[in-house]
Amino acid sequence: MNNQSLWSRGKEETKKFYDIKLKRSTNIITFIFGLITTVIIIFPFAALLLEVLEMNWYKPQSMVAFLSLAWGLLMISNGLSNFFTVKLAKCYARDMLELQAIDENAILFYQCLNIGFGIFILAILIFFGILR
Repeated sequence: MNNQSLWSRGKEETKKFYDIKLKRSTNIITFIFGLITTVIIIFPFAALLLEVLEMNWYKPQSMVAFLSLAWGLLMISNGLSNFFTVKLAKCYARDMLELQAIDENAILFYQCLNIGFGIFILAILIFFGILR
């Protein structure tokens, strides 16, 4: 039984994945398909969010709510993208035992709550929200 938190395990698993030497073509294919899969899942929620914003554009409070929800969707997108990239890499390189041992669920959890990415995205959203 592992007493390590899911956050710590996700951080460790992410580092392990980045240290694995995959073929360049596998790296590119898994990244692109992971991104496309994430977009397919997130797009309906993003479209709904934009529709709600358009209906409430005249209310100043709506921008704060919009930016908060957009930030949340982008954080989830980051986690899903990394999750699908690892999952697809496992399918492409079934013979790599160190890759097969990686816990993609821990990576999903860690990347959804990645502090560095979250602060970066929040800064961008605030910057463009202020320019509105």
